[in-house]
Amino acid sequence: MRACASWQAAFTAFPVTGITLPGELDFVSLGQLLTQSAAPALRPAPMQGRELYVFTDAMAQAIGSMADDDLSDIAVAWSKTTPWAGSDINPFDPAGFLMELQSTWHQSATPDKALFAWIDA
Repeated sequence: MRACASWQAAFTAFPVTGITLPGELDFVSLGQLLTQSAAPALRPAPMQGRELYVFTDAMAQAIGSMADDDLSDIAVAWSKTTPWAGSDINPFDPAGFLMELQSTWHQSATPDKALFAWIDA
C-alpha cells in the first residue's frame, strides 16, 4: 500500500484513465459482461470528500486476465447495452477505456492491487 499526502498527490502518482458515461455511473452491465454475474461491479471506497469506488476483485481480475480481442468484444457488447441506448457511442471509446484499465492493472506489481473509480460528476 502507498500513502499520499493529498488527493492531488494521489492523482499525480497513479495512472489515470477515464470515460464519459451516458448517465449515472453504470458499470453494472459491464460487470455482467465480464463476470457473467449480477453481483455489483463496484463498491464504495471511503475517502472523505470524494466519490471513490473500487472495482470488485472479480471485475479487476476479469479485466486483467482477458485477451485484447476478447476485451474489445466486451467493449462492443457494452456499447450496445441500455446505458448507451440512443447515443452514437463509438465502440472504440469503451474499448480504449478497458484497455487502459487493463494496462494499469498490469503495471502494478503488488499482489493486493486494485482498480479504483473516481466519479467526477
